[in-house]
Amino acid sequence: MQNNNVSFTSKIQFVPWKTFTKMQKKNEILYFHDTPNILKADEFYSLDIRTCTGGGITKPSTGEGEGFHFWDDRITQRKANDNVISLIRFVKNPERGLILGGKKLDSNPLSIPLFYKFRDLISERVQNLTQFCIHKFENSQTHYHYDTQNDVWTICTEYGKTDKSPMRAVTSLGTLKNAFEKISIAPGDRLFIGEKEILPSDAPELFLKK
Repeated sequence: MQNNNVSFTSKIQFVPWKTFTKMQKKNEILYFHDTPNILKADEFYSLDIRTCTGGGITKPSTGEGEGFHFWDDRITQRKANDNVISLIRFVKNPERGLILGGKKLDSNPLSIPLFYKFRDLISERVQNLTQFCIHKFENSQTHYHYDTQNDVWTICTEYGKTDKSPMRAVTSLGTLKNAFEKISIAPGDRLFIGEKEILPSDAPELFLKK
């Protein structure tokens, strides 16, 4: 019998690229134009989220998780509602979620509007949604992995302030704040950078209140 009084929390951990590449990973979510790029599995990962929108919804009480990687094109714009309905069809009554991505580029005008559209549609169905909204720099990208067994999101975000700048990974609270326009950690989620936990007292502006 499911205990509805159990409080589940997700661990969100930022790691550098070297650490991310050494992880054992399976079930890659690719990014095709003509498919929803949605996958339900015990673990999954996706790479190279730049102007796209990525993330997933989870139900830790039943060990379910589903990831996505949505293109920022007109096909996705037309099918945004259908894509979110598909998410909820396979993981019913999701308890938690995470969304990240988006970027301001003249060549990708749909990136930010689609990110916020997906965020709003998912927020209507998922009460606890952690958000890493809009990469700040043109030269930036994010990769993620999720494991249902441990309820852990492992994220690698890299950015360079110019096209000629070397890419640097999020390895501190300062670099995390530099990487995204807005960050909102859902109630109950725990944020780590490397092995260090970032507490609400360290950055109260990042943590949503219950």
